[in-house]
Amino acid sequence: MQEEQRKLQREANSLAQRLEAVLHDKFTPRSSFDADTPIDKTLQFLQGVIAGDMPPVQTALELYHILSESDTNLRQPIGLESQLLQNSLGSEVGQSMLQLLQGNSSAPRGSEGVIISGPVCMLSDKGSSSEGAVTQSSGLTRHGSVTKQQQLFIPTNVTPDVERRLHDAESNWQFDIFGFAEASPGNCLSLLMFHLMKQTGMVKQYQLDENKLCHFLQKIESGYDSANPYHNSIHVASVVQMSHMLLCHGGVLKSGAMNRQQQVATYWSAMVHDHEHGGLNNDFLIKSRHPLAVTYNDQSPLENHHMASASRLMLQPEYQYLPAVSGSTEAIAQLRVVSVNQVLGTDMKKHFDITSRFQAAFKKPSGGAEALSAAATLDWDQVKAEDKTLVEQMVLKCADIGHLAAAARTHKRWAYQLEEEFFRQGDKERTCGLPVSPLMDRSTQGGMTRSQMGFFSIVGIPLFKAMAELFEDAQPMLDGVLANYHHWEAATPEADLPA
Repeated sequence: MQEEQRKLQREANSLAQRLEAVLHDKFTPRSSFDADTPIDKTLQFLQGVIAGDMPPVQTALELYHILSESDTNLRQPIGLESQLLQNSLGSEVGQSMLQLLQGNSSAPRGSEGVIISGPVCMLSDKGSSSEGAVTQSSGLTRHGSVTKQQQLFIPTNVTPDVERRLHDAESNWQFDIFGFAEASPGNCLSLLMFHLMKQTGMVKQYQLDENKLCHFLQKIESGYDSANPYHNSIHVASVVQMSHMLLCHGGVLKSGAMNRQQQVATYWSAMVHDHEHGGLNNDFLIKSRHPLAVTYNDQSPLENHHMASASRLMLQPEYQYLPAVSGSTEAIAQLRVVSVNQVLGTDMKKHFDITSRFQAAFKKPSGGAEALSAAATLDWDQVKAEDKTLVEQMVLKCADIGHLAAAARTHKRWAYQLEEEFFRQGDKERTCGLPVSPLMDRSTQGGMTRSQMGFFSIVGIPLFKAMAELFEDAQPMLDGVLANYHHWEAATPEADLPA
């Protein structure tokens, strides 16, 4: 009798979940953008054949032509450029989205395709002479090392207000990051990281040296330039907090998709993922032939630098907070693998590659339609390591643009601060004699905020929807994203956004 009751309960839960999915799809905004990649189209074709359907010959011919083209990117939406430029987004918005997701060629070009000649546009040197030639000229802030005589910097007695906010950060999907930053000026990232590592038991479990840990957290926080409107320590603290929410309240750890070591690595990745960001994007570094672009051969120069600069700090004795015990070298190597994959995966040029692989890895046919398998039903011990890596990357990708799920006031504040940072890049591009990037010219009507509807529809909603489908406990995150989408939708006439 009990077994029958359990069976009926499971069936009832399954029906409820299907009904919720149907209702959710009904109210989720639809986009005319076709995000299917050649791989997706091919899999859909083959699934139809396997199911006994007879796909039209024209469909087979179209697939053949797509796959036989030498320049076909199998993990990028078909006709990405033409879709973005011909979509109802608008010309400049489409160009901006294309630059974000695909980028420019490595060599800067004029309007007629001629390579721009002349001196490299160098930024002012803020570096110290001890960091090497590349970092000296990188224009990214450097700071002196912490002396052993410095006191433990994390306050032992925080104010009741800060303490309340820290506890709120443990379980609030719409944590007030700006309120927390104002209550803990200059220390929001360090305080939050230390608190989460203590509260989750990491410090005790791994016997971390708290004094060196605190010095390391302070050093990392000093590597974020508060003058950047967006890429600053407050943004990074928000990414740390959202990563924590996905892991501890979004079902990622509970399902077994990630383990304790990967949790430690993810906190570290979130903390360093924009380390020493100069407020200028990869496209600027590449087309200005910046030393970082030269060093990393135009391949994710910022993300490579974020990871490398933070890793170099970990090699300094005063910041080595991990105990030197048996097996620690191997453990650190494993943590590094996770972090490298996560931080490099935040480059938006890799967005469709990661999301396409993620959905292909976990999407299963169900009742004639495709849906992501619920994480709780998977045997994660049998999931390939490469597919687990995709989960790790998706966690940080969602957290990195987690302000899309924040309270409306917080989200819009971030949007306008990012717009200002883009305007500053446009100013720099004009000074260097480079073409001003789309939506980065402050002299025109509106900037990046004009692209919000497109960004939500093409990038944000599909990303968070895929994550919430696999990890159902992350639904509050998707709900926040959809709420903010509808806020922008309601403001469409004033913001000059597409209908």
